[in-house]
Amino acid sequence: MRNKILILAACLIPLITAAQSWKSKPFSISLLNNATLYPPKSLTAIFNQPIHPGFSASYEFGWRETIKNPMFRNVNTHALGGRQVYTGKWFQNIGLSYYYHRYVNHAVLITTQAGYRRYLGKFSAEVSLHAGYMHAFLLTEQFLKLSDGSWKSQKLPSKAQIVGGAGIGIGYDAGYHYNTRRIFINYDFRLQMPFISNYVPLLPNGILSAGIQFTLFKNPGSHSKPAPKQLECPKS
Repeated sequence: MRNKILILAACLIPLITAAQSWKSKPFSISLLNNATLYPPKSLTAIFNQPIHPGFSASYEFGWRETIKNPMFRNVNTHALGGRQVYTGKWFQNIGLSYYYHRYVNHAVLITTQAGYRRYLGKFSAEVSLHAGYMHAFLLTEQFLKLSDGSWKSQKLPSKAQIVGGAGIGIGYDAGYHYNTRRIFINYDFRLQMPFISNYVPLLPNGILSAGIQFTLFKNPGSHSKPAPKQLECPKS
């Protein structure tokens, strides 16, 4: 089982090289709280439950953006130097995250998320699906009875697991299209498996995170478009 999980995790890495180069190349960093509860309790756990803190970093390589030309439906105004309006983005990312669950474990995850982000002016809203690999370093111990009748404690081994789920998020971009400075709040719900086969095979995880998405380098983007040209008048 562990070999299958490791193979699945390794398969996530080539997704970066398979994807097209994304012009804005956004990265993101965030702080998170992980609660092993179903929604909506895991969404509000940061206010009324013990905090299980963590952090995450990801790179979004994207697929394509949805675009409309606002002036002429049947004329390619962008080719003539007109302004494009970006309405949303089909995106995918790969990320590395860590969290600490008090008295239970430290966990490191490699995940990929794929979804759609809708632009609402400077604001945005998104939905996504998740899959990934999790390695948990357990803090609990078990007791073994020795042949002389005494007991010996030993730490449990680390565990390799699969995670999968979905998420929603909102954001506000304080930058501009090719130089992102997007502040976001995301809520993700994931199932961790296998947890304890004969007790809780699927463990729910609700993750509330807040962070910023940004580009490292300036990109002139659409500022390098050709100058506008006069449209030819229709002939009678």
